[in-house]
Amino acid sequence: MLILLVLWRAIMGPTVLDRVITVNAISSMVTVMILLLAFLRADYGFIDVAIVFALCGFVGVIWTLRMLTPGEWHVTVPELEELGGEGGEAAAHD
Repeated sequence: MLILLVLWRAIMGPTVLDRVITVNAISSMVTVMILLLAFLRADYGFIDVAIVFALCGFVGVIWTLRMLTPGEWHVTVPELEELGGEGGEAAAHD
């Protein structure tokens, strides 16, 4: 029932970000359902399936955000650049 409410939000969501968040929420709910099924049937092989499903959902959301957001995805930390010197890379001292 809750998945249907989240799916409704995905359909009616005004922005793409709303739809991405709802797809992630549905993926999490399905993962929990797989884990509950594993517990109820005492078949713990489903746990591996749930982990793979959760990882695929996470990678799918990251890929979707990567395709939908413009610009570069380079992480810069100004504090690390100050420590590194000129090249931006810290020199290793043995």
